[in-house]
Formats: sequence, structure tokens, C-alpha cells
Amino acid sequence: MKLKTFTLSLASLASLSLLVACSQRAQQVQQPAAQQQTQQTQQSQPAASSSTQNSNQAATSSSQNTVTAQPTNIDGTYTGQDDGDRITLVVTGTTGTWTELESDGDQKVKQVTFDATNQRMIIGDDAKIYTVNGNQIVVDDMDRDPSDQIVLSK
Repeated sequence: MKLKTFTLSLASLASLSLLVACSQRAQQVQQPAAQQQTQQTQQSQPAASSSTQNSNQAATSSSQNTVTAQPTNIDGTYTGQDDGDRITLVVTGTTGTWTELESDGDQKVKQVTFDATNQRMIIGDDAKIYTVNGNQIVVDDMDRDPSDQIVLSK
């Protein structure tokens, strides 16, 4: 009885090994066809990618033409109004001070740093966007809501 079970187990193992071997062989036959198809697709992609690169370069160069370079030397004293508060911005290089004189006489002074490359200024802990227009600095919130815009003049 044990010999019969052993022989049956051995036959099952041999059948399973044969199935695995045939399965691997079938995969090897299918892979070259798939690889050939992939190579054909890859060969046709360079033409498509070069046209995409050309359109990306055109878009990049046209968008670069619309960006106006901001002056790097904006030193000076700028003043303006924000919701009834008198604002004085004193700029020296890439730093400065932002002074708010409130209508009740309270005064708040905050340190300012400028990043001309990204047109950002940090007032205290607040990040703002700024643009320079002649003798004016226009300060916007990051969402560029026109109602929050502050115009400061030299």
C-alpha cells in the first residue's frame, strides 16, 4: 500500500514538473513576439516625443517672453494704505522693515525679506507676491485676490 502511494505521488510530481516546464516554454515563445512589438512601438515614439519636445520648447519660450524681469535694486522707502492702516516699507538690498501704523495709533514693525527670482516677499511670517512697476511696489496675497492688493509708492 505504501509503495502504491509513493508511486502515485511520484507520478503526480512528474506530471506537475512537466506542466511547469511546458508553461515556461510557452512563455518563452510568446515573449519574443511581445518584445518585437515593444521595440516597434519604441522606435515610433522618438518622432512623437521630438514633436512634443518641440512644442514644449515653443511653449516655454513664449511663456518666458511674457515674464517681465523685476528690478533687483528696489532700495528706498515706500508708503501706502491698507484697510485704514498707514504702511511704510523701507527696503535695503534683499531685506527691509514693514511698519503698520494703525488708525488707533498702535504701530507694528515686521522684518521683510525679498526673493527677486520668485517675486516673493516674506513679511514677518506671511508670504506675499510682489511686482515692481516704476516707483511702485504692488503686494498681493498668494491667491492674488484684487481686494487684498496693497500699492506702495516711493
